[in-house]
Amino acid sequence: AMACQAKPTIFPHSVVNAASYLAPGLPGGSIGQGSLFTIFGSALGPPQGVSQSSFPLSTSFSGVSIQVTQGSATADAIPVYASAGQINAIMPSNAPLGWVSVWVTYNGKSNPSPVYVVHDSPGLFTFTGTGIGPATVQNALSGGSLINNSTKVSATPGQTEQMYLTGLGPISAPDNQPPPAGNLTTPVEVWVGGVPATVAYSGQIGRAHV
Repeated sequence: AMACQAKPTIFPHSVVNAASYLAPGLPGGSIGQGSLFTIFGSALGPPQGVSQSSFPLSTSFSGVSIQVTQGSATADAIPVYASAGQINAIMPSNAPLGWVSVWVTYNGKSNPSPVYVVHDSPGLFTFTGTGIGPATVQNALSGGSLINNSTKVSATPGQTEQMYLTGLGPISAPDNQPPPAGNLTTPVEVWVGGVPATVAYSGQIGRAHV
């Protein structure tokens, strides 16, 4: 007899910003249009994690698809990494704003998970990859190379810093194509120790990253 496939299940309160992992309901816990978000659960995808590695990205990947619904409106999120316990996906730039239901389809359809979608909700990636610990900030050196910021290699006043985040807002170009160059339209402010920093660039550098 064939073994029954486990039904995909999204754990409670487990659709989060892929960088910060902030819980829904907390400040910064909403999911921005066009951002990378993470779903935690069981039987969500193949046992061994797989990533989409080329454009155009597909809305169905290794048997995994993700629907974002609000009433009769439906948008397809784009899975860029899928495993049994975790999916990283792009919230479509045209996802409905406000409360939506997120569903995962993989050998059946999951339970719906309530998610609040907003225009933008930035989250900083950290060196640990868990939303905890030092932010992924790199110091720009005079020759143009970058070195990871740390207590041993600290930034100096006037030095250019590069940080990595998701959730700066939607784009007008297709979400499944290479990201457009240039600043996003969302105004960005960065404060360092309460002092405003000059923002030289706030745009996309790549989307199909785990």
